[in-house]
Amino acid sequence: MRKVPTLATALLLRLGPQDDSFVGDLAEEYSGGRSRAWYWRQVVAAIVLSSVRHIDAHPLRTTVAVATGWATALLLFTQGDRVAPALAGWLWGWDQQTAYQTGVWWPFYISAWMVSYAGFVASAVVVARVHRRQAGPMLMAYAASMLVALAASAVTIEVLSRLWDNRVPVPHTLFYVVSVALPYHWRSGLVLAPATILVAGLLAGGRPGVGDRRRSYVP
Repeated sequence: MRKVPTLATALLLRLGPQDDSFVGDLAEEYSGGRSRAWYWRQVVAAIVLSSVRHIDAHPLRTTVAVATGWATALLLFTQGDRVAPALAGWLWGWDQQTAYQTGVWWPFYISAWMVSYAGFVASAVVVARVHRRQAGPMLMAYAASMLVALAASAVTIEVLSRLWDNRVPVPHTLFYVVSVALPYHWRSGLVLAPATILVAGLLAGGRPGVGDRRRSYVP
């Protein structure tokens, strides 16, 4: 019997319909000769469809989960202007006043990047813990909201930069959100931030028991 792709199966069990019979049927078809690409397509489709259905059936719960994630992240980012410079100074001996004279800002950018992803991880953990029975769909909703926010902020900042000669004021708290989608980070946050939220949340939430899985997806 062919061994099913471990990563795809783990994602399906955490984010998918969480129906053991569905997982078993999918594995049986794969063992019957289906390709690995086919298996991954089925897993992705199941994850997306089950999450959309659950989110559509529970809009209030989804709104609370997304708001919880954002509130946690922004609360942590209020301390970013203290943590990032201190971290840059501790790791590289960087000083903010000296940077204004020398133009050396890369230590701060790296430290700010670390603060940003620490916030994404912490917020994902909170969402997964608060909504443990529905962690998969709630994390998908939060990650999707982050992707939309980052894409919108990247486009907005790009347009304003052209109009205002690259001088776009950003509130300090929001800087740690939008900075990961800026050009000097190669806009990597558009992929890494949502992915970090999903991975961190899944690792923190664990897999619910059989009873929880059955209750979680009853409309």
